[in-house]
Amino acid sequence: MSTAPGAAATPRVSVIVPAYNAAAHLRASVEEILGQTLSDLEVVVVDDGSTDDTARIGAECAERDPRVRFVPLAENGGVAAARERAVREARGDWIWFVDADDRRNPRALELLLAAAERDRADLVVCGARFVDPDGSTRAIPAPALPGVVPGRSAFRELLEGRITGHLWNKLVRRDLALGIEYTRARVHSDLAMTAQLVAAARRVSAIPDVLYSYLLREGSIIHSGRSRAESLLLVDDAVASAARRLDPRLLSTGSFALYRARFIVLSGLKDALLGPYPPDERMRRARALQARLTWRAAAGFAHRRDPKRLLLAVTAKTSLRLHRALLIRAARV
Repeated sequence: MSTAPGAAATPRVSVIVPAYNAAAHLRASVEEILGQTLSDLEVVVVDDGSTDDTARIGAECAERDPRVRFVPLAENGGVAAARERAVREARGDWIWFVDADDRRNPRALELLLAAAERDRADLVVCGARFVDPDGSTRAIPAPALPGVVPGRSAFRELLEGRITGHLWNKLVRRDLALGIEYTRARVHSDLAMTAQLVAAARRVSAIPDVLYSYLLREGSIIHSGRSRAESLLLVDDAVASAARRLDPRLLSTGSFALYRARFIVLSGLKDALLGPYPPDERMRRARALQARLTWRAAAGFAHRRDPKRLLLAVTAKTSLRLHRALLIRAARV
């Protein structure tokens, strides 16, 4: 690890930046973070076994500013493993997980930390947005919480989708981040970690400010067509375990059924029906997931006024052929 001399021993916030083959974006990203209006921070850059110039750039950033700490990993272990190592290295009281190729409002940390201190919260959620390759945006609104809520109430908000499973629109206490398991999943690993953090929080609050822009790029993991089945099972286990620790009765609620239908069953069906499987294997996987989809969950989408997922749930329950046709059509749009 390379750290420039003179870095603060106990910064207020540690910004975690996992980086894998991120040479094209890393330097600008680190400079943007260092330009936050809250300057009492450190940036922990973890190179996850990159094969491009990420390691060189990360080391140079650390040499140029004492608030940057660079941690090189010998092998690529995935974003969850990189985040776990960074949290172990971090010294701040607060953790902000960000990606190496995104954009943030320059006042993001100032506003998030002010809310955390005002509300005596363990976790604060802000608004964010997706930015598509063509420049169009989609809002990720902060939840309309009734003030500061306990972790159990916030966990229900997460299950029902009002608190999203993303890590980067949340500021969390470091002691919470030290106490979770970093689920080694290719997809939705953020959800597995967010569920554990929310469940462990005593007090959760939200601010409406849009402070983070997640840039979707061609070929990103969110658009990847590779198999997701094993990752989805890992995520489901992590979320179910978090629910069980809070209250085992949560597993039989409509909120949990809604979460499982949205993130596990519908995502799993997309993987099964469009993924790289032989036809027999494709249908075996799809039928197993179809059996897990309940009409109760479909009713939950109707109650949430979510017509897109309601249509997907109904077709998945009644006709896998029609469901696959809908998925193919959506992929072409």
